[in-house]
Amino acid sequence: MPIPEQSRKERILSAAQAEFAAHGFAGARVERIAAAARVNKQLLFHYFNSKTGLYQASVAEAAARVDIEPPRSGSPTERLRELVTRFSRARAALGAISADNLGDRARAAVASVIEAGQAQGHFRDDVDPGSVAEVVVAASFGFAAARNDEPPAGSQAARFAETVVRMTADHCSWR
Repeated sequence: MPIPEQSRKERILSAAQAEFAAHGFAGARVERIAAAARVNKQLLFHYFNSKTGLYQASVAEAAARVDIEPPRSGSPTERLRELVTRFSRARAALGAISADNLGDRARAAVASVIEAGQAQGHFRDDVDPGSVAEVVVAASFGFAAARNDEPPAGSQAARFAETVVRMTADHCSWR
């Protein structure tokens, strides 16, 4: 019985994500991806046309799994804490910051939380939400990228998130 196309593609993308994470784009080998996915190399090129196409598809798929939507409940500080925690655990999607506009979407989510906090009087209105979002997202993705092993443990990500949120709230709050 033939293997459904969707499961082949899923296996290929999963194998590609692991290969690119372990070796980077330049060090990744299509042969290893095909072997890990249990398909032949020609099938990779049939689905994705090139190594670059496979890379773009694998990081876009990983980026789609990152929950960028700003939380709807809680104080602005609690909502910001939730976003930073999610982003700092987003190791699998880091390569997709430019692909799929993950970085743009993450910055927009943080900026919307800051803007909501400004509207509620929680944060100063002379703070630029876009600039704050740049720093928060860069720090969060940088923390996740610096991890060479598995994604950070819960307590480690929570401590990091708490530090970023405290610094952000200190900067944005009324003095």
